[in-house]
Amino acid sequence: MKQPNIIKVICHDIGKHLGCYGVKSVSTDAIDALARNGILFENFFATSPGCSPSRAAIATGMYPHNTGVLGLAHAHFGWSLDKKIKHIARYFSSNNYNSILFGLQHVTYHEEKLGFNKIFPERPADHVIKNFKDNINSNLFKKPFYAEVNFFEPHRPFDYGNVKPFRSKGVFVPKYIPNNHHSRKEFASMQGAIKKMDESVAKIINILKEKNLYENTIIIFTTDHGIPFPRAKGTLYDAGIESSLIISYPILKLKNKKLKELISNIDILPTLLDFAKIKIPNTIQGKSFYPLIMNKKYIENKQIFSEKTYHDLFDPIRCIRNKNYKLIINFDSDRIIRVPGDAMMGDTYTTMLHQLINVRERYELYDLKKDKFERKNLAQNKKYKKVRLDLLKKIAKWMKSTKDPLLGNHIKSPFFIDTLKELK
Repeated sequence: MKQPNIIKVICHDIGKHLGCYGVKSVSTDAIDALARNGILFENFFATSPGCSPSRAAIATGMYPHNTGVLGLAHAHFGWSLDKKIKHIARYFSSNNYNSILFGLQHVTYHEEKLGFNKIFPERPADHVIKNFKDNINSNLFKKPFYAEVNFFEPHRPFDYGNVKPFRSKGVFVPKYIPNNHHSRKEFASMQGAIKKMDESVAKIINILKEKNLYENTIIIFTTDHGIPFPRAKGTLYDAGIESSLIISYPILKLKNKKLKELISNIDILPTLLDFAKIKIPNTIQGKSFYPLIMNKKYIENKQIFSEKTYHDLFDPIRCIRNKNYKLIINFDSDRIIRVPGDAMMGDTYTTMLHQLINVRERYELYDLKKDKFERKNLAQNKKYKKVRLDLLKKIAKWMKSTKDPLLGNHIKSPFFIDTLKELK
């Protein structure tokens, strides 16, 4: 089998809010078709509920606190991929692939150093598709290629690029969000942005088919984290770290396959390297699930880990999750569930304030089989003491083995450090 072409489609903030994951009110025909003609991963989780840290993990196969991206990599926030860390683009461009970026990358302020052979930075979906279409006949696509297609949609504002709300199939509001006029309005707007993104995915697939590139191209669709609403994005509850992962590779003739194994987004890079027959270095912390796809011997992850250090503000939390339980550690005394600034701009946020204030304890333990939306904290329940201690031991071991800087001291943000310099 010759080296496959690879297209990795990443969008913002969609979690599992797709038709193929059971949300019937969205228009995601193209993505649903990818799932029908490939593999849908039912238990795929992000290593962070924040955009830049999660994307850095996907791009490097390493936990966010090992990449240098502990917070947002845009505007004044200052976080950026450590120059010693190898980005996925460089893995491929140094192994006879052309690496191409369409849209944003969001892990550094110096995207020209990531290893892409060519960058088309325009963000609106229509511009992304135009650049893809205009260059499909160029030399960039004449040899095996790794193309990263990053859609801004459905990040807030949901009307980005003049996108209109979508309501013709109804409006679905998850049960952890109050179902009222405000939330229905916001979710309708998000559904419009999702529809726009999905239509763009369809155009990419059609272009590949027209150019006879489709059969030998792995198309991987994923996102950075959960949906941009309170108690989701920015938290380590499942609604914040659950992510979609769909892989289509026509040559394998996979049809409507669903896998339940626990997968972390640091596992994507080593898997793609396996497909391309590129050696996986020991520095990568993720584990290839290529054997799982190919029906070979595969040892499933017993648990996954996720983290948050910064988003808009310092919010140090870590979690361990297996198929039955989740333990969250809140390292600071602020008992407010932090909500990203963009989600605070919506009216749904104001209707949920009573749920967000004065609720966080140092430890949060949830029985995921009995409590899907993580409402009942069992950390002080004597019946679950053994479970809590076991998970606590494992998360401590993980933090130590990965040299989590949170174990050392309060982590200063780049903005904080730059401000101190101004005072000297």
